[in-house]
Amino acid sequence: MTSGDDMGERDDIPELAAAIDELRSLLRAFDDVRPSDRDECFYLHAYNELDLAGRTVIDAFDRERDTDEGLWRK
Repeated sequence: MTSGDDMGERDDIPELAAAIDELRSLLRAFDDVRPSDRDECFYLHAYNELDLAGRTVIDAFDRERDTDEGLWRK
């Protein structure tokens, strides 16, 4: 996440990297679930977790892109 210090205008890049790492970790956790434990509740929870992680990655990417576009316009 952004720290708000004097790191410059591109300090939201770590936020994108953190969001991607979180998504990777989530996918690895799904791989660890035994097939016999993949019931309806698992799939509902997994969908919600993937939805949230995907939206977090997209939002972080959009913020990075918007920052890059702002730098190019200056």
